[in-house]
Amino acid sequence: MIQRVTRRMENKLFLDFNDQQLLILLEDVNGDCQEKRISYDMKRPFSLEEMKEQIRKAMSESSLKGISWYGTDFTLIPESIFLETELQTYYELNFGKLANDQVLQFEKLHSFQAVLIYTVPKWLKEMATSTLFLAHVPSLVSLCLKKQFSGNEANNVYLLIQESSFLLSVKQNKQLQLCLPSEFHGTTDILYFILANQQKMNLPTVNALHVYPAGSSFDQETFESLWKQFKDFSEFETHFYSQAAYQKSILCASSEVS
Repeated sequence: MIQRVTRRMENKLFLDFNDQQLLILLEDVNGDCQEKRISYDMKRPFSLEEMKEQIRKAMSESSLKGISWYGTDFTLIPESIFLETELQTYYELNFGKLANDQVLQFEKLHSFQAVLIYTVPKWLKEMATSTLFLAHVPSLVSLCLKKQFSGNEANNVYLLIQESSFLLSVKQNKQLQLCLPSEFHGTTDILYFILANQQKMNLPTVNALHVYPAGSSFDQETFESLWKQFKDFSEFETHFYSQAAYQKSILCASSEVS
């Protein structure tokens, strides 16, 4: 029994949610990770209970170290004007009326003098409270921004790619200039979105691109091939990471792999 409890404490568990699936990530004492992806549909009977059972099983074998949620309904506002009592007002100015199945959360990002306001599904908030004993569901957006600003680059572009959407975040002169989500159907959608914002904001052509695939279906080879054909990006220093790098340096934030 003692050996089993010790092994459980050594193993670290991370739960990464989005609107389509849950990534269960288990990191052992050597830093090696094992993953399990669970697709879900809350309209399907017992989908939530099946997910909870998978989480309980994982928690019996490891110690929960972190969870995250990624959704496209988020906005950043200056910290200097933020009032917690106006949380819903800030949201509705950008997205309209809050859906009944969503709740609002916020995270203060002091390094950027900004506040991230975002929605979380009610079922996830309730699961966090009742099953995981957590009062707050952290946003994956804030984790990515912390990673982006942890280095010394004055200018860079971060791209986090999910199954059907992506996050584009731009750092210029060590300041956050842009943080936008967008849906995509093909690789070219991502490229033209970057190009449009590059030209609109007159961003430096000498820049660095960091691409992190969070989803399992991203065609990185095609993306790299098309990227090289855009003259506007010819002076970019490119960094294409593996899913393992996303998992360890953003979710686990415990080590770096390429």
